[in-house]
Amino acid sequence: MNLLSKLSTSFNINKLKTIELSLLALLIITLPSLEAPKNIFLVFYVVVSLFRQIRTKELHGWQFWDWLFLLCIGSALLSAIFAGITPGDEWKGFRVLVTYVSVGWMISRANYIKTEMTWLFGVAVIGVLPPLVWGFCQYLWLHTKHDLQLHSVGHVNHSAIYLAIIFGASVGASLSLWQNASMKMRIALLSLSVFLLLGLFVGDSRGALGVSALLALVLITVLSKQAKIKWFAYGILAISAVLAVALHASIVTKQLGLQKQDLILSYRDKVWNVSLEASRFYPVLGIGLDNWKLIKREDIKKSVEARNKVYNPDNYYFPGHSHNVYLTALVERGYVGLSVLLLLVFAWLRQLIKTFALTRQDSTAAYLWAGSFSAWLVTFGVGTVNTTLHHEHGILAFLFLGLYLSYCSQYANNAVEAKSKI
Repeated sequence: MNLLSKLSTSFNINKLKTIELSLLALLIITLPSLEAPKNIFLVFYVVVSLFRQIRTKELHGWQFWDWLFLLCIGSALLSAIFAGITPGDEWKGFRVLVTYVSVGWMISRANYIKTEMTWLFGVAVIGVLPPLVWGFCQYLWLHTKHDLQLHSVGHVNHSAIYLAIIFGASVGASLSLWQNASMKMRIALLSLSVFLLLGLFVGDSRGALGVSALLALVLITVLSKQAKIKWFAYGILAISAVLAVALHASIVTKQLGLQKQDLILSYRDKVWNVSLEASRFYPVLGIGLDNWKLIKREDIKKSVEARNKVYNPDNYYFPGHSHNVYLTALVERGYVGLSVLLLLVFAWLRQLIKTFALTRQDSTAAYLWAGSFSAWLVTFGVGTVNTTLHHEHGILAFLFLGLYLSYCSQYANNAVEAKSKI
């Protein structure tokens, strides 16, 4: 009730900002659930947010992150204009990149107050529950899906990536709020994290589950302030792993089956061979965003033989995408795109490390940090074996990045104001 009261007060003070927040909340709610509405809310959110920032003169004083967001969009634009393989889906791929980058960019500059950021964070975490429950129904009881999927996210791997980011945010919120939470709140927080973990086990994405386990271990280690809470959380993870093995969870049997066939990477090594060879075609700006599927066997064969090598078709596999976020950037956006991606990776990590001390001062900072760290680790960890920064989980990742950058910016501004009053 206190949160709703503060939001109501905020509405009376700044109606345009409240409209902007409402559009963003609707975007977040529909992101994993409804295809058309989320795109509509996204466009309106960006337009209203940009209009408000221009109107309130908040576009002055650009910082490093503003330039980095602009660099991400600008480099992608060059790759679309000078796409090596065309016509293709380079402009569609460019639009997808613009959507998730612009969401993070607008949020990072929005000057939302702590209550508003808390509200958005909560909506993002809770908003995954309806499509997850429906996904369980479709997979386990209705049998209309062959695997667990979030309705608007789609493919099992993409859905698992989305779930992994939310799982990390949920664990971070649980650890941050646990000490001062009521018993009912603790049960709710714990149940949510366990339910999301169950979804990751059922989802059969080994990369997402493995990174999620690492993510949970890191968050428990760095955010837990009391030893008993830390060991309690470790125990839940251990029990989950034991039960998965004892009950022959499908993800466990899948891994064992692939090991017996000597297919641990599920042909990804052969997919990566295609990417590495195709990166030679147009090394500077790439073949164009979302154009990996246009790579042809004969082009790979010509490239290999041009280097006086023997082409073996068994060494190459063409599933339609690279199964690696770094190789995707290299092939589709060239060395320029890969350099920008790596800059984003290290800048994001540096921000997390540099501002970690904030998590010791404020629980809001702690779970916002956890959300951003989850987005970073899942995006660039799972990204080694799957295509991340796809539409929905790309937006989700940049949402959490934007929220944490906004919090850090406000903290820095408040610190400057406090010093000026001394």
